[in-house]
Amino acid sequence: MALDESSLRALTAADEPKPNFFIVGAPKCGTTALHEYLQHHPDAFLPYYKEPHYFGSDLVGSRFLQFRDKPSKYLKLFRDVRDEARIGESSPWYLASSVAAAEIHRYNPQAKIIIMLRNPIDMMYSMWSQFRYSGNEQIEIFEEALAAESERAQGRRIRRAAHCVTGLQYRRMTRFSEQVSRYFECFGRDRVMVIIFDDFRADTAGIYRSVLEFLELDTDVKVNFGIRNPNKEVRLAWLQNLIISTGFSLMLLKDRLTYLATTSAFLPYAYRTRAVEGVIAAYTRYERRSPLTRETRRRLAQELSGEVDQLSALLGRDLSHWLWTED
Repeated sequence: MALDESSLRALTAADEPKPNFFIVGAPKCGTTALHEYLQHHPDAFLPYYKEPHYFGSDLVGSRFLQFRDKPSKYLKLFRDVRDEARIGESSPWYLASSVAAAEIHRYNPQAKIIIMLRNPIDMMYSMWSQFRYSGNEQIEIFEEALAAESERAQGRRIRRAAHCVTGLQYRRMTRFSEQVSRYFECFGRDRVMVIIFDDFRADTAGIYRSVLEFLELDTDVKVNFGIRNPNKEVRLAWLQNLIISTGFSLMLLKDRLTYLATTSAFLPYAYRTRAVEGVIAAYTRYERRSPLTRETRRRLAQELSGEVDQLSALLGRDLSHWLWTED
């Protein structure tokens, strides 16, 4: 399915402020942190609502239908823009989409694109854990979820409440060389910035400064760098089961509350956002994820060696350390 042409024309023709840069993914690679850091820059605007996924019409799941072909609803996210030079949004599944790059380019060929990448093994494992928390994933063992991909491609072993069906094809998320190439081809390398999560974690301030330079923003801005979007587990399993039994999911509930907090004009911004965060906190506990088994890591490293080689060649950077395993 392609993005509806009338929807795209309406979006382009609208007088409301609209984004001129996009953080397009990948999931679990630091996009939430970068989004929040940029929100603190006085000359950049990013809405409180993250991940609208207006583009990427091939993405499958109820999560991706909130804004699809609804330009006026999408543009409401930017209603609080004043005179900021950079207006952005972050939708980490744009990278996995086969069509999002072309759709964004048709909307704004001058847009700047930020891509964040991580060791694909760690990314898949982290995404599986996130999906278990949000109710998207029903398989409790990571290795079994990987083995179920062929069945899921045929529509089986997917719960009714799944909001991100595309993401259940975990290996598809790791096709970084193909995904990055699409943006290079559409926008040119000079308008695309690729960030490796290892660098972002090791030198957050330095990478953030590079992002500001890429976006042509003042770099003399102080930001409190801290952990964003840590590993989460369900505090109240019975509540998750109750929500899922209705065919709904925590993620959709969070999305709807966040949209109201972003667009409502009836309460001060601080009260609106605090209410959303209170609901999430009541449902959530934070704890470290158990490490991936050595056997699984070694097997995935062998599977992904060709892809990592291709990405290394594309970026002109040796990423073979992603595949190292302890003997």
